[in-house]
Amino acid sequence: MGIIAKDDRQLTLIYSSKSNLGKQLLAYAESLPMEVITKDIDKENLGDTLWTELSELLQLELSEILSPEHPDAPAGFDSGAYDVTGWLKILNKNPALLQNAIAIRGNTAKMLISQADIMSFFGQDSAGLEQSPTGTKKPDIAPNSEEGKFVP
Repeated sequence: MGIIAKDDRQLTLIYSSKSNLGKQLLAYAESLPMEVITKDIDKENLGDTLWTELSELLQLELSEILSPEHPDAPAGFDSGAYDVTGWLKILNKNPALLQNAIAIRGNTAKMLISQADIMSFFGQDSAGLEQSPTGTKKPDIAPNSEEGKFVP
């Protein structure tokens, strides 16, 4: 059993409050009609177990979660010079290397690199947007797919 809560009715957002993207995603996430758990990597240490579990859930190596372009990226970042323990030490010492946010809902996780990513993560469709609100008939605002996770 992992330490990440995996509830379909709950969003976990892992972000940096020092990044513009992190601030924007936090504002959007807090407006959702569901429970939101936030983890600000600039204010709390997530720990080795959580980073390892995130890596598995995202199906990415720890090195793929981090930004090699960041000025604090260690030497040999792209050369495969580090093992899992090395990457965990780097993450715990310098979490700013996580340049993108991570959203978790249920058993699904996604790296968020733009505001649009959080909307696609919820599978929002565009119900009613192609219909004219000036017509005599009211727009259909129901989800267009059975598995759609329409969030009003």
